Amino acid sequence: MSTTRLEFHPLTYVQERDGITVGRVDAASFAVLPEDGVALLRRLADGMPLADAEQWYRRTYGESVDMADFVDAMRELGFVRAEGEPLAAPPKVRFRRLGRAAFSPLAWAAYALIIAAAAVAMVSRPELRPQAGNVFFVPSLLAVQLGLALCQSPAILWHEWYHLLAARRLGLPTRMRVGRRLYYAVVETELDALLTVPARQRYLPMLAGLLADAVLFGALVLAAAADLSGGLSWPGRLALAVAYTVLLRMSWQFYVFLRTDMYYVATTALGCTNLDEVSRAYLRDRFRWLPWVRRSDWADGDWSPRDRQLAPWFALITCAGVGVLLVTVALWTAPLIWEFGTRVCTALANGTPTGPGFWDSVASLLLVVFEIVLLPLLAGRTRRRRAATPSPAPAG
Repeated sequence: MSTTRLEFHPLTYVQERDGITVGRVDAASFAVLPEDGVALLRRLADGMPLADAEQWYRRTYGESVDMADFVDAMRELGFVRAEGEPLAAPPKVRFRRLGRAAFSPLAWAAYALIIAAAAVAMVSRPELRPQAGNVFFVPSLLAVQLGLALCQSPAILWHEWYHLLAARRLGLPTRMRVGRRLYYAVVETELDALLTVPARQRYLPMLAGLLADAVLFGALVLAAAADLSGGLSWPGRLALAVAYTVLLRMSWQFYVFLRTDMYYVATTALGCTNLDEVSRAYLRDRFRWLPWVRRSDWADGDWSPRDRQLAPWFALITCAGVGVLLVTVALWTAPLIWEFGTRVCTALANGTPTGPGFWDSVASLLLVVFEIVLLPLLAGRTRRRRAATPSPAPAG
């Protein structure tokens, strides 16, 4: 035991408010450790035998350490090299030059010019300003739904692409992946590697998506403005429709209680690690007398002191945020629903089965029913079937 030495993969160490984040970049494995734990880890990584490291810790901190438990934790995190396991190589980072170019002074000047020009255009031409009616860029409701659906994927990819580029310019191996929210497939950028750089370098990668949305919104407004000379054609009206949806997504990023981009900006600035989960546990503890509230682990949860300190304030923001969300829906989304419902009802009530407007409204309404009723039911049925399917017994 006294001569046993462990071999470690390359690790990163970043000072945080409540400790030090230790990470293995290639495996996207990170943990916040206290300073004494990091000091012990560094000695083991430098080749100090386990018994000697245990004695060193006792002499330095005046107390013993459960070395077996500590080593097991490091193994679970993937920090320790197993026998015969190759040393982790630094991940290859593509598009680093492109990332630097995307956030160069020249690029920032171009972004500012686009946004400023769009603002001037909206001030001088009221028809370019965001309004719910812009979404209906053609008379056909079905064409509106399909057109906007086809445009959303490139717009979301543009948002995520800027997250990726902002991190890649730092040499971080971020990547995009396809995830799922409710029953929708979405593209997300994994930014776990930001934990290997100081907090001040994390803000731009977190905010890069909002920057991309602002630039896209400005470009769409300018495209529509260029089409105004002869009256807006359908491409110009489509640009304004997509611009409205981009603005909606930008507003949603400020709902920090939904773990949006701005949530991670706020928690980084506040020095928190898991503020949302801690705040939810705090709320469950305060409302534990309600029969439908599940048990809270607020009292015995392994939360950081900083998260515990700010949890009551963030819980208040969460409750207030729900109200703000409802107000925003009433101001921005409800007009869309009202306009859609009015057009559908008018077409069905005044149209005839032989008219194109009648069947366009029927098809549009069926598409809505499929999206908000049938699709969730099918997704829920699939989840229940998977949950009811027993897992295969382990081999052997």
